[in-house]
This record gives sequence, C-alpha cells and structure tokens, in this order.
Amino acid sequence: MRNYLVFTIAAPMASFGMKYDPGEWRNSSNRPSKSGVFGIVAAALGIEREEQHRIDALQVLNFAVRVDQPGQTAYDYHTAQVPPQKRNRRFATRADELAVPKHELKTVLSTREYRTNAFATSALWFRDGVIEAPFSLWSIADALKQPRFNLYAGRKSHPLMLPCAPEVVEAGDVLAAFAAYDDATKRVAEFRKSYFESEGQAAPQPTVYSDADDPAAASSTRIEQRRDVPESRTKWRFGVRQEAVIAPRGGQT
Repeated sequence: MRNYLVFTIAAPMASFGMKYDPGEWRNSSNRPSKSGVFGIVAAALGIEREEQHRIDALQVLNFAVRVDQPGQTAYDYHTAQVPPQKRNRRFATRADELAVPKHELKTVLSTREYRTNAFATSALWFRDGVIEAPFSLWSIADALKQPRFNLYAGRKSHPLMLPCAPEVVEAGDVLAAFAAYDDATKRVAEFRKSYFESEGQAAPQPTVYSDADDPAAASSTRIEQRRDVPESRTKWRFGVRQEAVIAPRGGQT
C-alpha cells in the first residue's frame, strides 16, 4: 500500500503537446503529458520557470493519467514571424524573438491541434526508495486547491473549467487509487457524466496510462515509450520513460 495524490484536469479547450516541435504541424495527444502535469503542479506551488532546481525536485514523483474523455479534435491555422535559428542563440520569451532586426524575421506557417471538452484524472506518487522530498503529497494537494499561479491545460488561453479536487488516497496500485478517488469525489464523477450527457456524448470506458513501475502495469496491454520527462526548461529537453497502457476490459485504446 502507498499514498497517491489524485486530481482532475478538465478544460473546454486543451493542448496536450507530445513534444516541442516548432514546425508546420503541432499535434496534441489525447491526454496530459507528464511534463504538462508537472507544469500544473509547479504553477500551483508557485515555482517560477527559472527555478530549475525546484522543477527538478518533482522528478521524485511517478505519474499516471486516466483518460475519462479525450475530447474532440479542433484545429487552428497560424502564421507567425520568427527569427532564424543560429548557433548558440536562444530566446527566453516571444518578446526576445521579435526584438531582433526586422530584416531577420521570417514567416512560418503552422497548423495546431487542440482538444475540446477533455476530462482526465491524474495520479502522482513517490518513486520507490525516496526517503525525503521538499514537499509532500498533502502540500501539493493544498496548493492545487489554492494555486499560486493560474492553472492551464497546455496554453494560457486554455484555463481549467473545474477545480482540481485533489485527494490523497491509500491504495495498492494506481487503478485502486483511481477507484478510491471516484468514491471520495462522487460529485466530480456525477458532473462529468451529466456534462457529457448534456452534450449528447457518451462517456467512453477510460484507459489508464501509467509509469511502468506501478503494480497495475502487470495488467497492461502494452508498454510504450513516451518522451515527456522534463529535463531542461531552458533547452526544452525531455527524457524518455516507460508507460504502461491499461485498456478497459474488452476495449481498445
């Protein structure tokens, strides 16, 4: 048995980026990434983007997400001015990009994919062998209830539409943790069901995606690699992790 912090991520529009890709096509996953959820936690705790050591401290946490409703896909077409890439030149903000001489700017075209009416339930727990950390699951839960910074589903234009409703539950694996969360927050499940019924949508059987070292991974249908472990905020570098895909009985992902 171990403690799990479980909470809801729901947004009318969301962008669950799969990787940092400045090219012509920016797609969205059907679920929040580990780096994206760490970003929500960091914002709740009041961690600034420049505080890499505090962001690194979150690496002691394992992660899982249950896709309650992946949402519908939507697309947006963009044109933007950007400076050309040069060796050893980096820009911290959009303002820095536009501050270069005007003759250096070029136009790029991109199509961006989003998700509308997406619901997901996330779980965090400490990795095996972690003895101490600068935070506890309960302190993160308190921060999610009263976040220091606004919480977004991928972009600043995508605020959450529901409180995160965090709960710390004790369970033998992440599947049991999600079940315990549903029992503890019946009003969230009832709202999710009634919301999609009002939209004329049927709630699908949820699929769980979990770090592969949780006991629930033994019932997974497959193991995937996902590059969403935040390694460097300034360099936009992400590491690879093993993710167990736990499909509903009789269902497919």
